Amino acid sequence: MQIDATRLSLPDGVCWIYFVLDVISRVVLSSRVVRSLSMHLAKLTLDEAVAVLRAEGHHAAILVQSDGGSDFTSNLFQQGCLKYGSWVRCKVSQPGGTGLLERLNRTYKYQFAFWQDWQSMADVRAAMPDVHRWYNHERRHSALGYATPWSTLTSTANARNAA
Repeated sequence: MQIDATRLSLPDGVCWIYFVLDVISRVVLSSRVVRSLSMHLAKLTLDEAVAVLRAEGHHAAILVQSDGGSDFTSNLFQQGCLKYGSWVRCKVSQPGGTGLLERLNRTYKYQFAFWQDWQSMADVRAAMPDVHRWYNHERRHSALGYATPWSTLTSTANARNAA
């Protein structure tokens, strides 16, 4: 799983969106719209993402990947990662790095956010359920054989549980 934050400029100021992506299924597991970056909010977003995976039957140890932001390299966030598995700092350019999540950030902005006329952080927050529905249940991904991320997540969980 990968976690990162992407920045949006709004008329009422800057906001950030933490996204947590399941790399295998491409599901956006969790997101959080915040005014500023915080180790507490990063960990809370990670906790919510893991809860989604667990609810879908994925109980294996999790490798959490992020960049070297202070919210991700903090002791609080690191301890959260160790509770679920392990953490590794990645670069976008390295093989197996955070390129998938950076692609999600770009897709979110260019196919969704930039088409909106949001005036405030509250507007962005209110739109996040639509973003999750669109990205996870409607948008087909070529890397998944044109399946949706959610169908891929549930089929991998069913395959693991059948084994």
